[in-house]
Amino acid sequence: MSKTHAPGPWKITHSEVNGYRVSDSTGWGVAVVLKDTNDEANARLIATAPQMLEALEKIAEIGRQKGDARPQDAVSCFLIAEEAIKAAKGEV
Repeated sequence: MSKTHAPGPWKITHSEVNGYRVSDSTGWGVAVVLKDTNDEANARLIATAPQMLEALEKIAEIGRQKGDARPQDAVSCFLIAEEAIKAAKGEV
């Protein structure tokens, strides 16, 4: 099993019959979300996984820097996290 995930950004396509398909940046399928009452929201959440991972990695990196973190690093983390949250909620 690979320790790296498929390259982002991930995209969502909809099928009236099957629900939603989440694909990586090359078009390869990452996940299928079957038709359900929350299928669109679930697909959006899955599709934002690479963005969320990037935000968490940056936040952890700043946390490890202790007193050496620069204010612009914190702002960068905040902006990346905000974009991932908006994408997951379908607000972008």
